[in-house]
Amino acid sequence: MSFDVTRRIRFADVDPAGIVFYPRYFEMINATIEDWFEQGVGYGFDAMIVNGPHGVPLARMEAEFKAPSRLDDTLVFSLVVRELGRSSIKLTITARCGDEVRMIARPTLVFIDQAGNTPISILPELRGRMLDFEEMD
Repeated sequence: MSFDVTRRIRFADVDPAGIVFYPRYFEMINATIEDWFEQGVGYGFDAMIVNGPHGVPLARMEAEFKAPSRLDDTLVFSLVVRELGRSSIKLTITARCGDEVRMIARPTLVFIDQAGNTPISILPELRGRMLDFEEMD
């Protein structure tokens, strides 16, 4: 099962040529991850980071830009869990406009204890919820 978020491309997202300025995709990717933690996993950034002891910093990011997206396009960002390690969370996020793939991102997050900024095991109750979004072959 994937976690899906629909986003409309706004004027602030595009460059003078009228296509999405690629760094804006990274903001959309982060927003998708933030929405997934809150709505899909049930552990939002407010509870996790602001008022809690944990964090999920980005350790690695790979992105492929397949086709340009333009002002007023509606994109669906689909997030799946590629792999769960002890503390690592490998995701695939695919942005589509209709049936056309526009961008694929493969972020790797690390579950940490903020006090020491050290990786820790993903909490068992979170691991189970994350696996609900595991990529199916």
